[in-house]
Amino acid sequence: MTHLPSLGQPRHRIGALVPPANPTVEFEYPALLPAEAALHCMRLPVIAGDLEARNRAYLESYAPSLSGFGSLKLDGVAIALTGSQYRIGHDADRRLCDSLSEAFGAPVETASVALANALRHLGIRRISMVSPYPDWLTQLAVGYWKSAGVQVDHIEKFADELVAYQLTPEQVAERLVAVHAHPDGAVLLSGTGMPTLQAIVAAGPRKSVPILSSNLCSLWSLAHAIGVAPPAWLGEAFPWFANPPQV
Repeated sequence: MTHLPSLGQPRHRIGALVPPANPTVEFEYPALLPAEAALHCMRLPVIAGDLEARNRAYLESYAPSLSGFGSLKLDGVAIALTGSQYRIGHDADRRLCDSLSEAFGAPVETASVALANALRHLGIRRISMVSPYPDWLTQLAVGYWKSAGVQVDHIEKFADELVAYQLTPEQVAERLVAVHAHPDGAVLLSGTGMPTLQAIVAAGPRKSVPILSSNLCSLWSLAHAIGVAPPAWLGEAFPWFANPPQV
């Protein structure tokens, strides 16, 4: 007789908008879901052109893509993207999330806003960044964090091209070990397509500061926005979320 695993009945439903070729979000998000939550993903449209053209066009695709969930009632939606928002700045990014949330009727957060929420929650105003982007997009990221009141002390790059989708957890962990971080700062792994959870767990014990990634912070922040607890293991593995400094 076949025994199915216990499926249960979801108490919460979390949506995600995912870039078309992103191989990581649907692999890492399930481990970060709140208890008794289900994940529902919608792929953003395939857009012709280079990375800059795609990033420009994605901003206009968020609202139509959200409508693609139809009558499915979601508690909140994570937009698994950072590059598009890096070009518009932090204030415009927050306004975009507020507008999308109001129209959708539930919290909608970009990965970049989620990272900013985590930094503010931890009282951190300076970061070292591991970047899987081409140089021009890395510089837009630096400008975004400056507009959010965050100083970028150090950048650890892979190449002058988008390599997020080709990286392995071992390669990311190697860069994590190499990155220089201020004692009062954090290490930020930007890019939802870069595999980060295994890399953070592998390299984390060798770093004395918080390590934050787009995917990790996206579901942590969205869980707080909708008023549910993140999974218990997250607080155990990443104690800075469970016990942030008082600021």
